Amino acid sequence: MKNLHYHIILAIFLCSTSVVAQLDTIQQLPEVLLTDAKLVHFSKGFKIEKVNDSIVERNATSLTETLTYNSLIYFKENGYGMVSSPSFRGTNASQTAVIWNGININSIFTGQTDFNVISPLNYDDISIRSGGGGVQYGSGAVGGSIHLNNTYTFKKTNKTNVGLRYGSFSTIAANANTTQTWDNHYLNIGVDFLRSENDYDYVGKDKMNKHGQFLRFSAKVNEARRIRNGVVTWNSEYVYNDRNFSGSLNTTGKDAYKDITTRNLWQLQKQIGIFNTKASFAHLYEQFRYIPDSEKSNYDKGQANSFIGGLQTEVLFKNNIRLNGKAEYTLLNGNGDNVGDNSRRTLAAVLLLNHKVSDDFNYGLNIRKEFLNEYDNPILFSADAKYKVSDFYALRINGSKNYRIPTFNDLYWYAGGNIDLKPETSYQVELGQEISSGKLNVDVAAYYIKSEDLIKWTPRNGGIWEPENISETRNFGAEVTFDYTVEVGKSQILNLNAHYSYTKAEDLKKEKQLIYVPYHKAAGSITYSYKKLSIYLQGLFNGEAYTTTDNSDVVDAYSLLNLGADYAFPFNPNIKLGGRVKNVFNKYYENVAYRPMPSRSIEIFLNFNI
Repeated sequence: MKNLHYHIILAIFLCSTSVVAQLDTIQQLPEVLLTDAKLVHFSKGFKIEKVNDSIVERNATSLTETLTYNSLIYFKENGYGMVSSPSFRGTNASQTAVIWNGININSIFTGQTDFNVISPLNYDDISIRSGGGGVQYGSGAVGGSIHLNNTYTFKKTNKTNVGLRYGSFSTIAANANTTQTWDNHYLNIGVDFLRSENDYDYVGKDKMNKHGQFLRFSAKVNEARRIRNGVVTWNSEYVYNDRNFSGSLNTTGKDAYKDITTRNLWQLQKQIGIFNTKASFAHLYEQFRYIPDSEKSNYDKGQANSFIGGLQTEVLFKNNIRLNGKAEYTLLNGNGDNVGDNSRRTLAAVLLLNHKVSDDFNYGLNIRKEFLNEYDNPILFSADAKYKVSDFYALRINGSKNYRIPTFNDLYWYAGGNIDLKPETSYQVELGQEISSGKLNVDVAAYYIKSEDLIKWTPRNGGIWEPENISETRNFGAEVTFDYTVEVGKSQILNLNAHYSYTKAEDLKKEKQLIYVPYHKAAGSITYSYKKLSIYLQGLFNGEAYTTTDNSDVVDAYSLLNLGADYAFPFNPNIKLGGRVKNVFNKYYENVAYRPMPSRSIEIFLNFNI
């Protein structure tokens, strides 16, 4: 009853505030709409990077590859094409939220997303939001969030894209995407397929990866229909993965993993008087089978359903104050051979405010309260601001309180779960500077994160991994992003792009760096374009990372270099041919799981725009 009173009071507050306010006239829908408008309207003081289409085209194998060479996120891979998890500002994979069209899609079992099972193709917008996003996106949005969005438009559109790719180790891939609009309808359909024998040589070891085959298939449908004073949308995804897990230098891989994921989101957005109101319902389904020995029929299985219903309303005031209120109910059901049968229910109330004081100054205040059947969650908040000091220099600042509740695996895993775990709580602050002059863009940021009761899986005696609450951790560091484009001659363009981060993430009790967090990461590219031809060089450096909590064991630092080119045919610029040589110097290196990564490889692609 107390919770109900809280929601009634909140609803009355929203309605009464809106009624007495002086409002803008009802705004018409723009030509192109983003499915997650909160990312645009209520993140002004946060750093947001968009991944453009050419970057995706050149790094299309997986979302891991796309972001490894083009962001500050560090990825831990258990071999090429195997399990891949991110470390964002020194946080772990469960503290990096993946947001699909505004919905958090991290697994309810692991609390994370495997970036190697996500194709970066067939999304209209891929964005990286740095900093805490717990108020907007819930549990797990601590270090940052990756946003996979689809847009829709009712402007006349008739386009189709087909892509074919072939690479070393019998790697083949194909994708197709079509977008059509007619009358008041929008329809987008896309499919993507990737298969590889993945039998690469271990450089200098006279061995071969013999158990790393993988296959991925995904299909997407995005539909919208314009109605009177509003729009109805449907976003749907189906993803199937079948992988054999690679071995290491000393062991032969035997285990395998198959999983199916479906995602569906229905939304009704309508202008009702002074309110821009949206009702939404989402269903997420995940199913997996883990096979300890791929030559035998035994396996462990699990499946989960997530049901998410939300109602939100937004008002834009005459004085450029934008207010959004949302109530959201989530029901999670999961069962598996190793976790039993469990459920979780969450009711959340969210209030977002953004005030554009002038063309140069903008600030936001946000608050969230959740009511969970298992834990008493604290009130979350965030504040951000951005001030444009001059035409070429701007300052931004943000601070937030975020959290992460234990996942089903954290709590109920038979071989190491801990039902006494506490939810994580973190406080963070960031100060950023943006410099923009002509074709030069520089972003410099410093951040500080203080976490309590951090959940960390660590190895115990006998090789069993168990989660525990670390009393306090501290993450701080600096990030630099640099992009410069210059015309070096007639029809010639040179682009330089670079990312560098320094990360200090330590367990304050042990005074040791957290495992799998390198101090340094750098990535960048140099691209030379002449008319329809582009030649580029991609580089990556990952510093050493510790694999034990006492920092006694380490994976050495390594660097990679890729060389590529693409060419748009002059008789038809909609046809593009490209290729890339990966790991040009054919250097040997190991990842954090002590698995050798691929030797030099070649891949080519052909794209048609119809």
